[in-house]
Amino acid sequence: MRYEALANRDWAGIVTRLGGAAALDRTARETKAFVRPREIRNAVDLLRLILAYCLGERGFRLTAAWATSVGLVDVSSVALLYRLRQCGDWLALLIGQALAAAAPRPAEVA
Repeated sequence: MRYEALANRDWAGIVTRLGGAAALDRTARETKAFVRPREIRNAVDLLRLILAYCLGERGFRLTAAWATSVGLVDVSSVALLYRLRQCGDWLALLIGQALAAAAPRPAEVA
């Protein structure tokens, strides 16, 4: 995945591959990664911020500036750091689901 994919039409496909917005919201709330909307309105926006930070070669300040420039959210670098610290369990769950969905199915023995 390229960093640019987070800012264009590829983003909708990424969300769909991860189960859709409703599933992302549900799992983010279950794992306490997203408790209530404030600056970050929903779990999809939070995931977009996480991936922007992780995939980009930018720090928290530039990731926060990028989010403001694309109209995603106006958040400080400190607030972004705090939110990303809460997301470990959610990301582990999403990665596990993605790997399970991509794993080859065992052959049935006749």
